[in-house]
Amino acid sequence: MMETQQPGGIMNTAYNVSVRVFLRWLEANLVPDYIIRKLTRTLLAKRLRLGYNLSACLQLADFMAFINALKQMPIAMNSEAAKAQHYELLTSFFKPVLGKHLKYSCAYFTRSTSTLNEAEEAMLELYCERAKVEDGQTVLDIGCGWGSLTLYIARKYPNNQVTGICNSTTQKVFIEEQCRYVNLRTLLSIK
Repeated sequence: MMETQQPGGIMNTAYNVSVRVFLRWLEANLVPDYIIRKLTRTLLAKRLRLGYNLSACLQLADFMAFINALKQMPIAMNSEAAKAQHYELLTSFFKPVLGKHLKYSCAYFTRSTSTLNEAEEAMLELYCERAKVEDGQTVLDIGCGWGSLTLYIARKYPNNQVTGICNSTTQKVFIEEQCRYVNLRTLLSIK
């Protein structure tokens, strides 16, 4: 039996190979900025033209196809590679650029905060305020990183049972060391 090729199959393969090669060049920093800007403008303009030329029904169908494609995708891609490249870096690598809480995701700079340490503290306080954390609660911090919020809650609310879950052995060891250092008994860190 002879295999038939879908229309455009060879062209699709060539296109996919070209895209992969171009992405490698981008990642290797071999493409000049002016070319990247030009291609970005061209692709965005093309996408905008496609969106504006569609009827409302076609736009909705396009949007629903996008949603269905997202549903088919895994929640996290390449998580093991990300863990190896990022999460298992030594804590000492991050200490020079983070504040005393090692708050990795964000800080909250207000008019009264002028240092990174103050901004980290303000962000942790804002989390607690918005989550309505009070003494005597059970708190679960999923993806706790170096335990900035986990440790903050355990210190501020000594009657809470706080559980921090991280996917990094390095971070887990750091949190456990901090618990011993400040004699926190209310904290349970799980990998």
